[in-house]
Amino acid sequence: MRGVIVAGGNALRMGGLEKPLVLLRGRPLIDHVIERVRPQVETLALNAKDEASALYRDTAAREFPVLADRLGGEAGPIGGVLAGLDWAASCGPDWLATFPADTPFLPLDLVERLVAQAGSGAPVVAITREKVQGLCAIWPVSCRVVLEDGIRAGRYRSLWWTLDDLGAERCHFEDPDAFFNVNTEEDLADAERLAKAAKNSV
Repeated sequence: MRGVIVAGGNALRMGGLEKPLVLLRGRPLIDHVIERVRPQVETLALNAKDEASALYRDTAAREFPVLADRLGGEAGPIGGVLAGLDWAASCGPDWLATFPADTPFLPLDLVERLVAQAGSGAPVVAITREKVQGLCAIWPVSCRVVLEDGIRAGRYRSLWWTLDDLGAERCHFEDPDAFFNVNTEEDLADAERLAKAAKNSV
């Protein structure tokens, strides 16, 4: 199983900063994500905007290939998923795991549980009581052409709608904090508190 961290967003709610590079407990946010997901896949890559890729050289992502969104960011995070599927298709595996770059507390058994839910050949996505966690998913490489056709036709814009249309299975997780994502300065402060509490509980 290959995996891709999708980091191609604009972070408008954080003033346009490259959000995965903001510091959480003194380390780039993306380093926390990598620490959680790297053991769960055989190979990991990063999807980032072309102009931002050099900014990741001082992070744990420096050792991974950077995948450009060939749709120029117009499709949002779905374009990052497609970039990952293109990469996976060129290398042979049947499935791709995707992860958001702003979610530092992801379950250590996320991929294992998603794989256990797979059975119909459709994507499998994590869901909590709060919402569908659209980028916390595994995707069959076989859906790549259908995904691209849907994007180009304008049918696939929302990640959640896309997953539903592809018949995605849903894998339920009980801990919503595991999917806490950092979108604002206030979220970052909350993440600091969650990280400190987790460290103190060990």
